[in-house]
Amino acid sequence: MVNFDKMIDNYVYKENKPPSIGRYWPSQIGSCIRKVWYSYKHPKEIDTELQKIFELGNIMHNFVVDVLKSEKNPHVELVNCELPLKLEKDGFTVSGRVDDIILLKEDGKYVIVEVKSHKNIAYVDEPSRAHMVQIMIYMHVSGIHNGIILYIDKNNLKTKFFEVEYDEEFAKKIIDRIKKLDKFLKENKLPPAEAKYDKKLRWMCKFCEYRERCEKDEK
Repeated sequence: MVNFDKMIDNYVYKENKPPSIGRYWPSQIGSCIRKVWYSYKHPKEIDTELQKIFELGNIMHNFVVDVLKSEKNPHVELVNCELPLKLEKDGFTVSGRVDDIILLKEDGKYVIVEVKSHKNIAYVDEPSRAHMVQIMIYMHVSGIHNGIILYIDKNNLKTKFFEVEYDEEFAKKIIDRIKKLDKFLKENKLPPAEAKYDKKLRWMCKFCEYRERCEKDEK
């Protein structure tokens, strides 16, 4: 008989290529800086179940694209999707892809939309720090200073969204953060375990694949 689980595993599998120091992604920067450092110095194979979650996120985004393109929603125009953006600064490069750019026809406003799938949006009361960092970089590089972080429930397609305005000072702090990460990596110096000592970030440690290594390094 056909093993569909195995077929799906084969389909979603992607070879894990070690990241290059000096090249960073907006989706990384909101994570604990030590975790990101480990991912460059001690890269791990991405778990198949996690790859499935990523693939499901892609499927959900494709659905949102279809909604935005639909003639049933004439007040919104999908201007672009999966738009690559790049920032080159101080010897490092930040590369990413904006999920969607839409035009609100009523007021002529361009808006960046970042789509995030979620297992239960009832528990989403505010956008995550990582997602705020990500969209702020996109707004900084693109010059489009209106954003929306859209959470869509995997179970029922219900949504919650949060409007985000461009904050130049916040954007500068993010760039400084990337510069610090780049310096830690190039000098081969272990950065502080910021999630471990920040109450708002401590939850990250529970799900971190480098937890044992981090605890050992702390000792």
